[in-house]
Amino acid sequence: MKKILYLECKTGAAGDMLMGALYSLLTEEQKVLFLEKLNAISEEVCVIPQEICKQGIGGIHMKVEINGTEEGTEAHHHHEHGHHSHTSVVAILEQISKLDMSDAVKRDAEGIYRNIAAAESKVHQTDMEQIHFHEVGSVDALIDVVGSCLALELLGVDEVQASPVCVGNGTVRCAHGILPVPAPATAEIIKGMPVYCSSFDGELLTPTGAAILKYFVETYTKEMHMEIEEIGYGFGTKDFAQLSCVRAFLGYQK
Repeated sequence: MKKILYLECKTGAAGDMLMGALYSLLTEEQKVLFLEKLNAISEEVCVIPQEICKQGIGGIHMKVEINGTEEGTEAHHHHEHGHHSHTSVVAILEQISKLDMSDAVKRDAEGIYRNIAAAESKVHQTDMEQIHFHEVGSVDALIDVVGSCLALELLGVDEVQASPVCVGNGTVRCAHGILPVPAPATAEIIKGMPVYCSSFDGELLTPTGAAILKYFVETYTKEMHMEIEEIGYGFGTKDFAQLSCVRAFLGYQK
């Protein structure tokens, strides 16, 4: 029997959506441990799982508060807070190496950040050490990445599978101005992944979401070949023309 995690990404994926979906698959004891470990990362960070309903469907939104303000909210972006400054790859990798997590979680988080950095450096035609993250350099992105790695470790699956991934459509506003979807860094990361565009506009797949999938997913398939035991729904902060969520299925393959 193989324990399988299947991630359905029909409306893309962002770091917080993946972390929320994975968190909801944990046992009650694991959830307590997960939150303890994640909230110990930094004194200014507080991760609160919220059970919310979107379009009649219940799921988890992982609320990440930094000094009492939620990340990703409009009001927040109008103030240039200190923690939203640009962070170098080296600084993030150093921060990861000091975490009170298992070596496996640290190695995975580091691998995901290296994927993002490699994509950014290719897009900006500069070497990795010169890259300073904007959106992905913030504390909440670190929480999304480390949280996803930690939840996966706790789930102890034999294989991670996913559906082909929807990237969205149209344009997205980011630190460099208005860019086409998928944004250049995301486009670089999704090389080798089966992806498609949505009928409506919006950035459904973020660089962080893409990098987490790229790192963990071994098989992409439209069909689930397993006996489903648990299903988790992870919601993000943005709303689109269609319900945007990552569905995570946990089960066994004979």
